[in-house]
Amino acid sequence: MRVFVVVALALLCSACGPAAYASSTFEGDSEGWTISNNGEPPPLPTLEREGGNPAGHLCGKDQGNGDIWYFVAPQKFLGNAGGSFGKRLTFDLKQGSIFNQVRGRDVVLNGGGLAVTWFFKFAPGLDWTPYSVRLDAESGWKIDEPTGMGADATEADLKTVLSDLRSVRIRGEFFDGLDDTACIDNVYLGRD
Repeated sequence: MRVFVVVALALLCSACGPAAYASSTFEGDSEGWTISNNGEPPPLPTLEREGGNPAGHLCGKDQGNGDIWYFVAPQKFLGNAGGSFGKRLTFDLKQGSIFNQVRGRDVVLNGGGLAVTWFFKFAPGLDWTPYSVRLDAESGWKIDEPTGMGADATEADLKTVLSDLRSVRIRGEFFDGLDDTACIDNVYLGRD
């Protein structure tokens, strides 16, 4: 009887498929995440083993060069993520200060010769702030333009980016000043 139940559960789970295309929970290491636009050479994020949501997480600190810096996803998030269309990108963020906030591109996805960006409705707080955005044309994605917010991204635009995903960047700098910090945890791309 016990063997039958185990086999039945295994068959059920094999039909379920993976929970996400890629994920990082930072429970053991930094999983290859880096930081961009934060000095030369850009520092690596720091793995914190406690205080995450629930345990490990990554933190970055502003190096003061005036650019808005980003957490950059590793290789496992890249490639053909086309199956993530219509699913969600989720993550948790927190920052070290909620004063002198600056606007910027909050999430930037590059791929297929195109970039799309998504803007938060609210900046992260001092405690963990969850974010979730559908990877579809109805969720507010914009074509990334150097001069600001571009046109609404279409279904074709998002499918182009996801089918050849080259970069996933999540903003880490929200404070206009030096030595600000931000932390990230529980990143899932292509979550149901």
